[in-house]
Amino acid sequence: MNLVRGLPLAVSMLLAAPLLPAQSFYLHDSDRVTFYGDSITAQRFYTRDVQDFVATRYPGLKVDFHNAGVPGDKVSGGYAGDATTRVARDVKPWSPTVITVMLGMNDGGYVPPDPKIFGEYQTGYSTLLGLLRDAAPSARITLLENTPYDEITHGTEFTGFMATTEQNARSTPALATREHLPIVDTYSPTVELLQRAKLANPSFASLLVADRIHPAEPTHWILAAALMKAWHVDPVVSSVTIVSDARSVINSQRTNVTRVTRDGTRIEWDQMDQALPLPFNFDNELMNFVLSVSDLFSADLEMLRVRALRAGEYTLRIDSMEIGSFSAQQLENGINLATMKTPMWQQARGYDGELEQRSILESADLTLTAGTHVADRLDGSKILREGEAEFEQKAKDNLHIASHHYVLTYMGEKNAGVVSR
Repeated sequence: MNLVRGLPLAVSMLLAAPLLPAQSFYLHDSDRVTFYGDSITAQRFYTRDVQDFVATRYPGLKVDFHNAGVPGDKVSGGYAGDATTRVARDVKPWSPTVITVMLGMNDGGYVPPDPKIFGEYQTGYSTLLGLLRDAAPSARITLLENTPYDEITHGTEFTGFMATTEQNARSTPALATREHLPIVDTYSPTVELLQRAKLANPSFASLLVADRIHPAEPTHWILAAALMKAWHVDPVVSSVTIVSDARSVINSQRTNVTRVTRDGTRIEWDQMDQALPLPFNFDNELMNFVLSVSDLFSADLEMLRVRALRAGEYTLRIDSMEIGSFSAQQLENGINLATMKTPMWQQARGYDGELEQRSILESADLTLTAGTHVADRLDGSKILREGEAEFEQKAKDNLHIASHHYVLTYMGEKNAGVVSR
């Protein structure tokens, strides 16, 4: 899939617009983030995406992440214990400085809107927030709206339940106001994705929330992006503008460009960015579909602009990797390298791969400690956490950003715009 030409119109317009200064990022050095929620959090997809966002965009920021999601959980708790037990066991020992909460799917009872069930949900949510504040008095709490039960892309198993999930989601801002907490709308972006997807390709659309409850792994990027935008993530990975005839850099953000040279057919330079692009899995067709019907790239801008080029086609190589062919006009307007397989993307993918392994052990640890009565479970938990720490360190080892050598070569007057991965 050619993601340069396949970008949604809104994103294409955004890429052409001036880049504005970012607001201060919500997370601080040495923050400890705990994600609290039900099985959608326990999937460990949007939570891993958030960690990818933070680590690749701010490699020097030291932030620890912990997932306290439990399948089937409600604001009152579930099979792994009531809310009091859950908070004491799954939150307090980690001394979080930041907590996110996303609940509401199971709290609807899988029935159409019911005033009694809704009232219990509201009361229980306030009680849960009190428990979290008692367990972590200094923590900054962010509420995330629950995602929808999908009655958009295929038939329904629980008729009318989407209206219940919408009711729960839309009640969260009022709760946040009463509790003086920030709120992130994760419901609307998911609904909008499903609606756009159904129009574009109904078959692919039905895979985005295949069981109507649990978003597919690529869909979780929508949740992560909503949270990160609310936390004021800098959308810029890097941005460079080079004037070819002057061999000069007239603009650069979050990067250092050196040794710009030009001969008759080539422009070369070295570039050392301060960040990496997001590790979207471009080998997954459902992920590519989500990218094509969403604005995810608006939070992942790795821009390259080259001005004063003669008309024609140019091939870009970074280190020994051919990235693609572009027209002079495309390079004048700017290309977003985050949409392509580059050495920087490969490095980010390596980081995410280690996080995925860590997530498996983290999930096993919670299952062992919360779901069993094995006599030696605490010893087992210790071993699993040691394994988590090892994978976490392997992931961090992938974040040592290196300088890359760029070569832009004139290929003559040909059809341009085909990106190779």
